[in-house]
Amino acid sequence: MQNKTTEIATIRQAVRLQEWTAQIEAQQASGLTIRECCKENGIKPNTYYNRFYRLIMLISNLPWRSKYARNS
Repeated sequence: MQNKTTEIATIRQAVRLQEWTAQIEAQQASGLTIRECCKENGIKPNTYYNRFYRLIMLISNLPWRSKYARNS
């Protein structure tokens, strides 16, 4: 069961990342500002920037660090 749960989580993450990439590409192709595009798509600009940052970290193969992560 653990393997199946992990596999499902991996698939969900991949789908989510594809959706985020599509949103960012659509914004860049639209000619709209980020604020305008976010308003049109019902997301907050902070959410957009968070997703953008996370994608950059994944592409760069750098660890993603939330601003809420504890320093250890």
